[in-house]
Amino acid sequence: MTREKDRKFRFFTRKPGVKQYVITGIVVVAVFLITYFGAFPSFDFLLSDVIHQKSSSVDLPITIIGIDEKSLGDLGVYTEWKRDVYAGLIDKLCENGRKPAVIAFDILFTGQKDPESDFLFAKACEKAGNVVVGAYVEHEKVIESVDGEFRINKGHIKSIAYPYSELKSSVTCGFTNNELSRDGYARTLITYIDTGDETLESLALTTYRIYAEQNGIAVRDFENEKSRSFLFRYTTKPGGMEHYSLSDVLKDDNSWFADYCDGGIVLVGAYATGFSDDFFVPSNRFQKMYGVEIHANAIEAIHRNTLQSSADNLLISILFAVLSGLMVILVYVTELPFGGAVSAAFIILMILISGALYKNGIYIKQGYFILPALIIYIAAIVYHYISVRSEKARINNAFKMYVAPEVVDEMAGSGNFELKLGGQTKDIAVLFIDIRGFTMMSEGLPPEEVVNILNEYFGLVTDSIFKNKGTLDKFIGDAAMAVFNSPNDLDDYVYRAVHTAWDIALGSQDLAARLLEKFGRTINYGIGVNCGPATVGNIGSSFRMDYTAIGDTVNTSARLEANAKAGQILISQEVYDRTGEWLEVEEIGVIPLKGKSNEIFVYNVTGVKDKPGYNIGKH
Repeated sequence: MTREKDRKFRFFTRKPGVKQYVITGIVVVAVFLITYFGAFPSFDFLLSDVIHQKSSSVDLPITIIGIDEKSLGDLGVYTEWKRDVYAGLIDKLCENGRKPAVIAFDILFTGQKDPESDFLFAKACEKAGNVVVGAYVEHEKVIESVDGEFRINKGHIKSIAYPYSELKSSVTCGFTNNELSRDGYARTLITYIDTGDETLESLALTTYRIYAEQNGIAVRDFENEKSRSFLFRYTTKPGGMEHYSLSDVLKDDNSWFADYCDGGIVLVGAYATGFSDDFFVPSNRFQKMYGVEIHANAIEAIHRNTLQSSADNLLISILFAVLSGLMVILVYVTELPFGGAVSAAFIILMILISGALYKNGIYIKQGYFILPALIIYIAAIVYHYISVRSEKARINNAFKMYVAPEVVDEMAGSGNFELKLGGQTKDIAVLFIDIRGFTMMSEGLPPEEVVNILNEYFGLVTDSIFKNKGTLDKFIGDAAMAVFNSPNDLDDYVYRAVHTAWDIALGSQDLAARLLEKFGRTINYGIGVNCGPATVGNIGSSFRMDYTAIGDTVNTSARLEANAKAGQILISQEVYDRTGEWLEVEEIGVIPLKGKSNEIFVYNVTGVKDKPGYNIGKH
């Protein structure tokens, strides 16, 4: 008893063979190469963004003054602005004895425009003594090392766009370059660029350094660190920083603005899409953020020290490869539930470890382990499912050649289904359809063309039945029978039967035109629809059965089809009583039906209205 219990609940159910060790080796090598060379950065960054990029309130007193659509409307074409506009802005920010700790322009002031206004702007900056102006480093390429860091080699710098000379001597310069990660998102802060003649500091770092010095805040010594490229966490989503329109700030009645910005950080830059200075950011992957706001978030990240440098790439690649190989073995030698628990534990542990390291400034490419872990376990599930179900699938597929697919599916899905003769009484709708003029057509055409016409017509019929969730009961020569509400229960099954007939009628118009063009012949149809109780189940003998429906309801449907003229859809009074409000009909009247003693009232369907909420199936 104990041994039997041990066998039942043991975790290790099979022993790996050569095949499994080969697969494990392939996985180990693949994961190592994928991780080492960063084969799918988008998933890794997406995962990191979901886990780490959380919006919060801003700690620093940062205010953005945007050159927005309103400013362009009030001040005219941007390229025609004189620089006394910016001189006036600095005067506005520094009036009444107040001024910001630092004013940073995410704008390139290259070359002379208007001597007088250029001089006024330079003098305003000199007087303020706290202005940072952008410079732009144009380079041939960005070298990305294997550890994921971005570094600009001085040998690849083509030129540097500095402010015009008079302004440059009055301000501090910081480069404005926003380097994009390999997935196209702005998430990287480059702190310094060695230009060959000097070491140029980024606009964000320069701006924060000036603010920190005035407020007695110690600044991290980035210049002496090995890495000069960092991933950073955004504080806000696009538009989340406090921002004002430049034209509003320049108004005479806005003297309060100097008090509002006193001692804080003011950033000035493009805030309209026409400047092409907006980028996708990880804090909101579907909305772009203006460059000036990206600098603001980088400043906030420096202040909060939420910067991350990448972990050693070789070490991480080896670690992920070994763990992935171990997972392959575990999910093979254990039962799926236990293997799943182990896989989930590995993934959760990796998320926790990477989260702790992320908070301490180290970025681990966790996606390069989590994705392979998920793929390994999903592959194990698929392998297990295929091996267990393959034999059953082969039997089911063979059985569907002889029995309606819906019946086979019900048999396969029922745990207590017993294949036996007999049936049950059930209310159903029955549709019969027959091709009109088929005999005459078949006499005048080669057999292969007759078969092609039949196949096209029955394709339309079958698609229409399945689309409305009916069951194709059988083909009878050039006729077909379909039932609705058997074997599976259906809502609106009577309406579905009539809707099927109407779909066939509509489809027949295009089909008839195609057949006429292709074969020089066309065909038409007659359809009968009835509803009511019938016996449904397995009819036949113990060694040959047919799942079908029998009874007066079925016979009446067949008689209606026999009485239908070419192009007619005949329905019984009972069908009309249940669905009449959704149909357009013409009264045929009382007609006798062959083999029936009682006459019935019959309608010809001329249109079907769409029923709200009607749910069709896939075909």
